[in-house]
Amino acid sequence: MKLQKIPLLKLVILIIILIIILVIFHPGFSQVKSEAIISFSGYIDNIPKDSKFIVVNERRVFISSNTKIASEIGSILKMNDLKIRLYVAIEGVQKPDGIYAEKVTVVKAPKMKP
Repeated sequence: MKLQKIPLLKLVILIIILIIILVIFHPGFSQVKSEAIISFSGYIDNIPKDSKFIVVNERRVFISSNTKIASEIGSILKMNDLKIRLYVAIEGVQKPDGIYAEKVTVVKAPKMKP
């Protein structure tokens, strides 16, 4: 009889440990949401003078000191080099209040088909 209690006790302990691990590591209980990198391109619609963002395709794109701004050939640019109607490629993180750019690349606009 004692031999039957030991495997049953081990099984119960194993099940409890598995339940605790699933509860702790289940993504549904996570407090941190993953932020996906998004990429898109378009013309700069607006650059407010006193703000740290640009508007591209009606999307607010925040520019910080960590944002890399470059030309298509890799030259480093500054925020002052960005102008309305320039075609840019944006890589950034989507958040509720806008896109936080990690990289802004000034590129040639795609040619329109006649």
